[in-house]
Amino acid sequence: MLITRPKPIEEILSMLDMFPETSICVVGCGICARKIQTGGEAQVSMMTARLQQRGLDVLDGKIVKHACSTESWDSMVEENPALDDAGILLVMSCGAGVSLLGRISGKPVLPGLDTTSLGSALKDEVFENFCVMCGDCNVGLYAGLCPKSGCPKSQVNGPCGGSIDRDCEVEGRECIWVKIYDKLESRGMLELLDDIRPPVNHDRRL
Repeated sequence: MLITRPKPIEEILSMLDMFPETSICVVGCGICARKIQTGGEAQVSMMTARLQQRGLDVLDGKIVKHACSTESWDSMVEENPALDDAGILLVMSCGAGVSLLGRISGKPVLPGLDTTSLGSALKDEVFENFCVMCGDCNVGLYAGLCPKSGCPKSQVNGPCGGSIDRDCEVEGRECIWVKIYDKLESRGMLELLDDIRPPVNHDRRL
């Protein structure tokens, strides 16, 4: 599940200023953004209302099933004609959804959200920063806890000198390396921390 957060309304308005007097359709995503309530029905309706209150020409707010996956632009338009009528799409989905709609629609697309990480959902709880999609996964060496996503410095060897009394130097965060140590210790597998791990091989993302 891709984790997103809303862009400030001032930033969205600033982007829309580049397209004066152009009709807008606000587009949400029926999967990830809907699940974490950043681009579902309520959020799309709220954004539509806020933009209309600012005097902008918003034709409609629509939810597509998968912003990042579709058979064709025509199939989307068949279900949501406002997508084709609008001059601009303000897309409340992950960056992949924004990019896909921009590619297939032939229209200017603007992101309404920022994509922050890859996470997971368990019932009604959302877990952020589970994965940074590095293309070089070795999370099994760290008791299933990814230090590349869990550590603000993305260190693959830790903890760093900023970790004090189980806490990260970034306020409000427990050090991921404490969690990794505790889990490995409970499983009798602390020897996995003996080796120095090489940096992430970013070539494997290509």
